[in-house]
Amino acid sequence: MHIIDISIGIKENMITYPGDAKFKTKPVCTIAHSGCNMTKLVLGTHTGTHIDAPFHFLSHGASIDKIPLSVFIGKTQVIEIEEDKITADNLKSKIKSDIKRILFKTKNSNLLKKNQFCKNYTYLTEDGAHFIAKKGIKLVGIDYISIDRFGTPDFSVHKILFEAQICILEGIYLAKVKPDYYTLIALPLKLNCLDGSPVRAVLIKE
Repeated sequence: MHIIDISIGIKENMITYPGDAKFKTKPVCTIAHSGCNMTKLVLGTHTGTHIDAPFHFLSHGASIDKIPLSVFIGKTQVIEIEEDKITADNLKSKIKSDIKRILFKTKNSNLLKKNQFCKNYTYLTEDGAHFIAKKGIKLVGIDYISIDRFGTPDFSVHKILFEAQICILEGIYLAKVKPDYYTLIALPLKLNCLDGSPVRAVLIKE
């Protein structure tokens, strides 16, 4: 069994979406003074590799603690997209009929190495989102910290996917992952009534 960690490290000055909470740490206890190390964390629900729950943009959408854990575990298809945007035409011949989870590998994975946010990342288009919504997909992942085009005022792609009860996994690192089928494990924290959660995401290849 081969385990591939597709999470990005959480650290100070890491890449974040403009306006999102900045990750910070502060020692609460140290071994020198208290006999143990304990640390206070300041972070958002969308820090690093994370799951967006429908409640992120839909007032009637499910919060992260209400989503069945089975959504975040199971057979997954990694699809490589070389274009600058992911459209329905890109996907028609690529998504297999029995797949419920898809992850998009794009040029974005190289952008994740930078500490500065890049506006020109590969994104999913509205017609691509509608195509996915009709496929019975449960989870969509992308290798940047948003699946919507930067500057989209209403985050329409998020909403299309959420209305179809599809969760979104963002901030995954796929530069060294080959397009193929894997078992995904990306469990969120059990944060009651919240809009998302950081995760430790891995792919397993038997």
